Amino acid sequence: METWEEKPEKDFMITAKNYNGTFRKAITLAVSFIWLFSCSTGPTDDPIPMTIFADLTINLTAPEYNTLLLDGGTKAISSIGVRGVIIYRKNSTSYFAYERNCSYHPNDACATVNVHVSNLYLTDPCCNSNFSLADGSPTGGVAWRPLRRYITELVGNNLTITDNIAN
Repeated sequence: METWEEKPEKDFMITAKNYNGTFRKAITLAVSFIWLFSCSTGPTDDPIPMTIFADLTINLTAPEYNTLLLDGGTKAISSIGVRGVIIYRKNSTSYFAYERNCSYHPNDACATVNVHVSNLYLTDPCCNSNFSLADGSPTGGVAWRPLRRYITELVGNNLTITDNIAN
């Protein structure tokens, strides 16, 4: 027969066992949750496809490139890059060549960047993302990576675009 003094000790042991079981389950669940979400370092997406192309040199004084004679001018060229490139003149000595393949879901058939009609930024009508002409970084929409930028070299009136990536 149990005495009154032994009973509280026994109830305490049962409660402690139940608490330890619940506590273990909670810890296991928390560790699993942390492990599951710590493996991702940020937004994920398909990689931007790579392409190799021969250097393209254009003469900026040719009539088809007259939009590149003024700061802020742009010109799309479809013969190089994955989906073509957009050349942007920052100033008389700085030209950027951005891949037209959007950085968000780049394998989608419609993931092609264009110059917005305002000529102030780049846009992808497929995912509704916008990109800065100054550096190709996303400025709106779901895209989280900048556009690929190819290295350019200006010698006199000749601008060369290579398949080497600048960013």
